[in-house]
Amino acid sequence: MKTMAGLALAVLIAFAAAPKLSGADGKVNPAPSYQVATETDISVTIADVREVPKTDPLGGVHLSVKTKSETVDVYVAPADFVKIFDINFKKGQEIEVTGSKVKFQGEDVILAREIQIGRTTVALRDKDGTPLWQGWVREPLPTGY
Repeated sequence: MKTMAGLALAVLIAFAAAPKLSGADGKVNPAPSYQVATETDISVTIADVREVPKTDPLGGVHLSVKTKSETVDVYVAPADFVKIFDINFKKGQEIEVTGSKVKFQGEDVILAREIQIGRTTVALRDKDGTPLWQGWVREPLPTGY
């Protein structure tokens, strides 16, 4: 009888925790969509660079950036895609970001379309916000290179 009560308690706790791990309705929160209507251009300073696991809806490279009035999360792109540009984002680096400011899990995030670092502009999405990495597969280099 104690085993059955313990099992029932474990199941109850699991169901109670499930909404916290996903959306309030129990579904996994999908990645937000790029919205051209909320597109913004900002000049910022990088405060932090981090890589979020691929399993996250916005898995990849994120920049925590500071404007004159706030700190915002910028989603760059999947890490493997960013690596092809051979760019190292650094704390304290000043950059220009063009992207769509959206809400994700209750927080503001900018989905970057372009990032300008000095005289270099990195295109991440097309003008409509479609990710340039969509359908992209990194091909291995032939042997001998």
